[in-house]
Amino acid sequence: MSVMRGRWPLHDQAVPVVSWRIVILLTAAFAEGWNIKNMLDSGERASEHFAYFTVQSNILVIVVMAWMLLVPQERRPRWFDHLRGAATAYIVLTGIVYAVLLAQPDEVWSWSIEFTNAAQHRIIPWLVGLDWLLVATHRRIRLGRAVWWMLYPIAYLACSLLRGGLVDGWFPYPFLDPGEHGGWAGLLWPTGQVLIAFFVGILLVAALGRLRHREPAARRAVTEG
Repeated sequence: MSVMRGRWPLHDQAVPVVSWRIVILLTAAFAEGWNIKNMLDSGERASEHFAYFTVQSNILVIVVMAWMLLVPQERRPRWFDHLRGAATAYIVLTGIVYAVLLAQPDEVWSWSIEFTNAAQHRIIPWLVGLDWLLVATHRRIRLGRAVWWMLYPIAYLACSLLRGGLVDGWFPYPFLDPGEHGGWAGLLWPTGQVLIAFFVGILLVAALGRLRHREPAARRAVTEG
């Protein structure tokens, strides 16, 4: 005899989840829109603004949230849960790296910083992280495949170093600038730390997603019937 199990209340179509994701989407879109306005007002080069990992990961969050709000779960591609997991890992680790390596000591716990900074480094990472914890994936995450999420951070690191070293001498973050670390050899420690943090963080996010996975009701009924 099968045992009836109630559906987890926080699923894709649940009103609280939809509302939560709308808040994430609007907050992320407004923050990046404000950033673009500041970029245009200040004369900052678009090639520099959009080269920040923070900006890229926030834009990915906007894409993923809009996708989940507009496309039903059954119509998303099989790899979508991995895209959602990667976006979650990138934005959460963005917040962690900011707090550990980039923020000034008086900024770490302060809320007096500008809105876009707070939104992209604190609010969005927390909201997206909670979304991943509370709303299960449609398919079970495979940890072996989640390792591929590292390709983007590695490619970002390589492109940033090549640009700074060979193109225009601009590096998006101090830990990528050889001038801040006594030459190229001095980058091994700070960049190595970041890559290790991303690897561990990605595996942790993937493992949590795997643990939180719940079989769809129809598939569960077949298994238990």
